Amino acid sequence: MESTITHIVNCCFGWILVALAVTGYYMTLKNRGEKWFFWNILAIGWGFFALAQTLLLLGVHAGAAYVIAIWLSSYVLVIASMILLFLKLAKLKMKNSL
Repeated sequence: MESTITHIVNCCFGWILVALAVTGYYMTLKNRGEKWFFWNILAIGWGFFALAQTLLLLGVHAGAAYVIAIWLSSYVLVIASMILLFLKLAKLKMKNSL
């Protein structure tokens, strides 16, 4: 079993990354005037991770299947956001090279 300290660190890490993703969205909107969708997906993905850690920290017995589903959702969403970022950067590079 993991210790409570591990869950506290993971919980704080997750919520900090959610805040950074939301900040990144607004900074991109302010500086470039564009809404990059990957920031939203990244924030939701890290939010699911932080939610799972928060549930474990609070001792909520939601069942192992639910916690595993939340973790898997977070991993899939974070990977999807990275794919969206790479596609956006490739699109910007093609646009600038023309």
